Order: sequence, then structure tokens, then C-alpha cells
Amino acid sequence: MESASQTLDRRGSRSDPNETAILQDTPGLRENPFGLLEHRVATAAINAREALPGHYVAVHDGDGVAHLIPLRDAITHVGRAVGSDLRFDDVHVSRRHAIIVRYGDHVRVLDDRSSAGTFVNGQRIVATDLLDGDLVRIGPVAFTYRHIR
Repeated sequence: MESASQTLDRRGSRSDPNETAILQDTPGLRENPFGLLEHRVATAAINAREALPGHYVAVHDGDGVAHLIPLRDAITHVGRAVGSDLRFDDVHVSRRHAIIVRYGDHVRVLDDRSSAGTFVNGQRIVATDLLDGDLVRIGPVAFTYRHIR
């Protein structure tokens, strides 16, 4: 269920006014994090209108379009390393930056001892539960957690 502050934008992806404010207050963020994704991950992304109920990471491209990447496994490694499940090719993303853990209907993100830190909604975290619409930042890359019911 959407909160009162969330709306569907014209592309069919959810947007949150708080997300825009956090992004504007964070200098050095990549405007096209989708372009930094490893090819195999980018090709697995789906359009927001095609999403079935489930857990997703929404990564925006340079035009602001959200591409949803399904969180299919119980554990998703996020980083720059070749073995990362969600791999961003940017030197400011640690090789092993963060871990996303799904357990039942809950999702948790953990910092994986990264040098730049992991942030959720502008706050540095060691580990925290994610809620639909939470903005996660690793280095200069930001993405949104989506739970579609």
C-alpha cells in the first residue's frame, strides 16, 4: 500500500517527494546509475508497469525512468566486484559494498564494511530494515527499494 506522500508518475513508477529532496542534498551522485550496472543485471531489469508482486531495486536511468531489478535470491551482494549480484562499475563503490537480505516478507540492508558507507534515506547505516520507497545510497550510486504487493 502506498503512503500518502507516494504517487504514481506518468511512467508508472512510484515517486516520492522525500526521495527528490534527499537526492538534491547529496552532491556527487551519478545521474545515470542504470548505465553503471553490469550488462547481465541491466538486461534482467523490467519496466515498472510489468512488475508482479515482489521485492525490487529501482535504478533510474539518465532520463529518470525507473528500471526494476527483481530481488529473487535470499541474499544479494551489491558492489563493484565481478561476483556481485548487483554490480555497479564505479571506483567509488566498494568491491563488497552492501548486502541485501530477504527473509519472508522483510528486507534488510547491511553495510559490508565499505569505505564510503551505506546510507538509507540520508542516514549512514550498519544494518536496517527496508520499507517500500526507501532510498539507498552506496558511494555515488542511489537506488530505491520497492515492495510491490
